[in-house]
Amino acid sequence: MNSRLPRFLRGLTTFAIVLLSAAVVLIIVLAGFLIGGDGSDSPDLAVPIQFSIDESAYTLTSGSWGDGTVGRVVGEAQFSETGFGLAMAAGAAIIAGLAAAFVVLILLRRIFTTMMVGTPFLPENVRRIRWLGWIVIVAAVVEQIIKVGLGLLVLDNVTSTGLDIDYRFDLNLATLFLGLIILALSEVFRHGMNLQAESDLTV
Repeated sequence: MNSRLPRFLRGLTTFAIVLLSAAVVLIIVLAGFLIGGDGSDSPDLAVPIQFSIDESAYTLTSGSWGDGTVGRVVGEAQFSETGFGLAMAAGAAIIAGLAAAFVVLILLRRIFTTMMVGTPFLPENVRRIRWLGWIVIVAAVVEQIIKVGLGLLVLDNVTSTGLDIDYRFDLNLATLFLGLIILALSEVFRHGMNLQAESDLTV
């Protein structure tokens, strides 16, 4: 009896692709309205911000642990009037993220389709899974590069009091390991493909 899981996962990825496509259309429509407007109602735009707080501007004490300090804080800064360069950089980051997500969903849907018909150990799936692993790794690196780039743009245009704004390249190791695990999974599929080929020859 065939498992229903591949069919469910294929349907789930199809639904996600439809939602993602609708989100892209909505973003394009909103961007058209913003570009076509007179700019009088500039929307707020949130950008990633990293900073440390001036120790003289706050206190942090505990009866059990003594005095404390706040280290580097990571969050979002919102500005009511965003420049064209910042808006374009943020838009490019969103487009890159949506494109990566779309490619991942397409690859997953094709993998689940082969599972539905009972032939997952194919050269195409080995390549698809390998692509998934590299996309995850590259996306993690590109995400940090974009965040640092936006941060440098903020540093060039923002002054602050009580905050020491700085930006660092902090690669998410969990995402990096996930990409490596997916690459290892592609080798498992390649080994399974070879075993299946040998089994077919013996039969």
